[in-house]
Amino acid sequence: MAKSTEWIIRWRQPLIILTIILTLFFGYFLKDLEVDPDILNYLPASDPDVQLSTYIGKKYGGNLIAMVALETPALFTTDGWAELTLLTETLEKTDGINTVTSLTNIIDIKSEDDLLVIGPLLERQTLPPTPATWQAFQAYVLTKKLYREKLLSADGTTALVICQLVDDDEFDKATIARSIITTVNSLNLNGRTYFGGLPFYLLEISETILRDLKILVPLVILLIIVLLYLSFATLAGVFIPLLSVLISTIWTLGLMCLLKVPLTIVTDVIPVVLIAVGSAYSIHLLNKFYANKTFISAEKKTQLVLSDLKLPVFLAALTTMVGFLSFVFGSYLTMIQQFGLFSAIGVLFALLIAVTLVPALLSFLKSSPVPARKRNRLKTSGHNLNEGRLRFRPGSSKLMIGISLVVMVFGLLGIPRIQRKVDILDYFPADRRIRVTEEKIMNPKFGGSIPLQILVHGDLLAPEVLTEIQKVQNYLQTLDLVHNPFSILDLILELNAAMGEGWQIPDSREKVTNLWFFLEGEEIITQLINGDQTEAIIQANLVYAPMDELTALVTEINTFLAGLDPTLCRFEQAGMHVIYRNLDQSLLSSQIQSLLLSLVFILIIVTLLLRSLKGGLIGLIPIVFTLIVIFGFMGYSGIPLDIATVLVAGVSIGIGIDYSIHFLVRFRTEQKRMSVKSAVQETLKTTGKGIFVNMITVAGGFFIFIFAELVPLQRFGILVALTMLSSGFATLYLLPAVLLVRAEKAQFVTGYSSLVAHDE
Repeated sequence: MAKSTEWIIRWRQPLIILTIILTLFFGYFLKDLEVDPDILNYLPASDPDVQLSTYIGKKYGGNLIAMVALETPALFTTDGWAELTLLTETLEKTDGINTVTSLTNIIDIKSEDDLLVIGPLLERQTLPPTPATWQAFQAYVLTKKLYREKLLSADGTTALVICQLVDDDEFDKATIARSIITTVNSLNLNGRTYFGGLPFYLLEISETILRDLKILVPLVILLIIVLLYLSFATLAGVFIPLLSVLISTIWTLGLMCLLKVPLTIVTDVIPVVLIAVGSAYSIHLLNKFYANKTFISAEKKTQLVLSDLKLPVFLAALTTMVGFLSFVFGSYLTMIQQFGLFSAIGVLFALLIAVTLVPALLSFLKSSPVPARKRNRLKTSGHNLNEGRLRFRPGSSKLMIGISLVVMVFGLLGIPRIQRKVDILDYFPADRRIRVTEEKIMNPKFGGSIPLQILVHGDLLAPEVLTEIQKVQNYLQTLDLVHNPFSILDLILELNAAMGEGWQIPDSREKVTNLWFFLEGEEIITQLINGDQTEAIIQANLVYAPMDELTALVTEINTFLAGLDPTLCRFEQAGMHVIYRNLDQSLLSSQIQSLLLSLVFILIIVTLLLRSLKGGLIGLIPIVFTLIVIFGFMGYSGIPLDIATVLVAGVSIGIGIDYSIHFLVRFRTEQKRMSVKSAVQETLKTTGKGIFVNMITVAGGFFIFIFAELVPLQRFGILVALTMLSSGFATLYLLPAVLLVRAEKAQFVTGYSSLVAHDE
């Protein structure tokens, strides 16, 4: 017997104690678990568009905009205006907010008695005294470009309060957004309030992730408990697989907390992945333990089990880790790199637990086989692979291969239908309040809440440069998705009009400088232009739109900007639509690169293992079949390739190669002493049961994610469940069929015997 297995049994109690200590150590850091829903952090910090967007956010506050809408038909009354004033002044005192802009504190530019007057839109001490004067004031506000559809809806019933958040790591955006909601709700305003803008989306994502995990993971575990008990009919058969997954998850998340790596909308599925992948190792060990019906001591039986399975378990874990690590090297997105790295670490932890803690616990179990009464329960539960009732004949094998080929062709035809999608609005159900706010308030009344910025470099006091800015703004107004372009130019035009010079750009630098004198010191200026007038921002709003339209928009605007005179000034496009475009493009490249890398590495490993390229290719059958089924299903069902579903391929590879290696290792062992057909049947009776149990339990558990609030998590759960079923089918039906059809050429694994022989 191998020294390693004897060592584990001899030192089982210290191993259990060490596992408890490590679990307590990593578990302690779970108190520091954080969620980072900030999309900017999903791309590398070195990305030029991220750097530009970050610069604009810090300099002008353009990225960190939280909007509170106050809807009331009585807005232009004394009481309605008082509510808007109270809302504005309260938000100004809220921690984490840099500036607050609304109708109650915005500047107004007008001419009175041939004099230029710049002051508040409405002085508190000079409120309109009658309904008629309030109506006249409302009409005046709606004539001003500075206010209409920027701070006041065109129907005059909804006012917008714009909050620029502090761009500092000390202040968490989601926390500030939560504080804003709490503060506003505490005012008990008569008007109805809505919350829009990226900070509120980040808050909603953060809270939904945690809420989904807290509710769904226990439900998944509960269902898996039931299915495991139906499969093994023993408490140990339930307790040990769950314990191994729980410990590996605690270690992985604890390590992330220790390294200050927060959860994202992608890495939050790591516990789910470990349930799918990590549970398989202990299930195979348990299945082998209970399948051994000899009356030998539990210690001896455990040593036999570990000797038989340590190699396939190790190789399955190794290839799964390679699959996940391909995300680190094949993905451009930081969040997917983190997912790949920590999923691989989690699989490593699951492997260590499977070959140390699980055997240590098994050695304490009773050695007697499962009682007949409980074995009968297994039969009635619908699982009959353990009794060897699955039979393959040459004809049925060819039929199985034919059916599988038809399924694969059908799946391949569905792959071109797959759409890429990076739409934060699509993360939420249609009735979620944040989505209703966007679709019913922000889009129709204020032109959307996605910020578009164009950074201008040049002499902003030169009329020629202002003319170029005007060209850009006029162009933006022709685009269907873009609304309300605004810049320092609009203030200069309004000043010039108030001076009696008309709504036009002054014809000399001297005149522009004179107008600039009136604007200096106003708070709004710092949001539009820098101190030495060499850099400015053109701001606009975008409505949420399909990804292909946003991608086309980025290209169209860049093409237009490239056609302007570069000797006068330089323009750079920025905004969340550019970030979404980069995410969208990176999804496809990340998917292709990581898939190719993982398949190549796994093919090399399996080929070396079997010492045959044909054997390596046959070992990939469950993976290839599953990938085609999954991607085909996505195409036909309309499930897009997004930041969650892009991970399913990695899970498919991990599960597919796990099943394949376990099956082939067992098949090779049995083939040494019997025919190919008998070896297939014996493999199905033994290893097949472990694969079946893992497939059913995990697939059933993941179907629970249909009830998730976060839409990408719903899709991920459905696809992982389908992955389990597809991988299981390919391993238990298609792979045996291929082996039987190729029975006369089964020597492709003959050079592999030294790898599976028991240690003497």
